[in-house]
Amino acid sequence: METDDAPSEFVEQMYLAVVEESWLWEVPLGVTDGLGGYEHGPWAPAECSRQLLAWFDAGLVELYADPPDDAPRPQNVREWRAWNDGRYRLLPDRDVARAVLADPSRWDGTSEIGFLRLCPSDAGMGPDAAWI
Repeated sequence: METDDAPSEFVEQMYLAVVEESWLWEVPLGVTDGLGGYEHGPWAPAECSRQLLAWFDAGLVELYADPPDDAPRPQNVREWRAWNDGRYRLLPDRDVARAVLADPSRWDGTSEIGFLRLCPSDAGMGPDAAWI
């Protein structure tokens, strides 16, 4: 039984997209059941943008880029941690990141923009993060 304090299915799925570090192009597609149907979504890109922007403006969400395909592979534990952390590839300019989140028409699988990933910020990882 849902209470008034429970997040909607949409908010829940947007949160999962962030913590699972989804590519932007994946977010509006929803989650399929593998049989041609949808278990969650698909979602209106503008609604995805609205929710992600709210969290971004609250300091809960960041964007990062995967390393290029030709980047040297990690050779030791320190390099492996840096490779998988993603934080060193954050989109540093908040205005640029906000503009990307505000324009879901750019979230396609054919451009570098669409292959930016969501991730929770340090504040978003905190126990008191206000996701709802």
